[in-house]
Amino acid sequence: MQQYEEERIPQIKKQQPKRKANRKLLTLLTVFFLAILIVLFVRSPYSKVTLIQVNGNEIYDSQQVITASGLTIGMQFLNVWQSSVQEGVAQLPGVKEVTVERHFPGVILLNVVEHRRVAFYFSPDGKQSLLLDNGQVLPEPRPGERVVDRPLVRSWNSQPLLVSLAKSLSQLPVALLAEISDISLTPTAFDKERITMYMRDGNEVRTIIHMIESRLPWYPSIAKELPKDEKGVVFMLESTWFSKYGSVPPATDPTQGQTEGTDQNGQTQMGQDQQTTQTPGQTQSDGQSSQSGQSNQPSGQTNQSSDQSNRSNGQSGTTDSNGQANTQQQSSQTKINFE
Repeated sequence: MQQYEEERIPQIKKQQPKRKANRKLLTLLTVFFLAILIVLFVRSPYSKVTLIQVNGNEIYDSQQVITASGLTIGMQFLNVWQSSVQEGVAQLPGVKEVTVERHFPGVILLNVVEHRRVAFYFSPDGKQSLLLDNGQVLPEPRPGERVVDRPLVRSWNSQPLLVSLAKSLSQLPVALLAEISDISLTPTAFDKERITMYMRDGNEVRTIIHMIESRLPWYPSIAKELPKDEKGVVFMLESTWFSKYGSVPPATDPTQGQTEGTDQNGQTQMGQDQQTTQTPGQTQSDGQSSQSGQSNQPSGQTNQSSDQSNRSNGQSGTTDSNGQANTQQQSSQTKINFE
């Protein structure tokens, strides 16, 4: 009986939530509002580029970099792509790379990495260019606006050696580059890479291109140890020494038949191409008697002693291991040990 009564009572069906329908509605509403927000953002001034900043530029001014990048004020902020900016800036040979940063709202930041500027190069026709660390000669992008804070490369007629010079100078600190006024290529018969650097303190430095990186950083310390109020030439070769002005051996001069070379000890030697003529009271520099077949002195005269001639000339003679006499001026050179 009880079972019969339960069967007659109607059962109430449980209502299942319509989850799928609710998800579809929520998705449609989200898309709708996002579309409205995008339209409002595009039409608002916040979607425009309002400021373009350039960092790291030295060779080019900011406007030159911005013009090459193709970016303009007022363009769509979301339409700035790094690939297109890099492609545009690649036309500037002094720029190594560039990256793009976006800062909302409307700020674009261009980070530029340039080739290092190591010197000013004066071509034979007198045009001024920039010498970069990779050896490239770049026409001055901003003529007349740059402070001369790098060496001036003059009297240079070798492009391969110019590349070597640029790579060597790129290893020097900026403060040391600022101390160099001019650089000239002064080759000798024994060394085609010999250069002369004219320093801003009045001294000269003579060295070889491939020794710049290892030798020149010692110059500030050497300059402090030089005699006070004396200017001259600092030779930075295999060994380092100082010669004050007036006692420096002359450079290569075809009219005098003299050449300047470097021996194994790194010291400068002067060789005469013409035969030395004896005069009364002097002996030959090689310590041997004249074999010309004719007497260089009148009959009845005798040679004065070599000691007397040396005293009269203010010179002292020293004989090397080969029996040859090398004439040196007193107090003309100062050997410097800096290792």
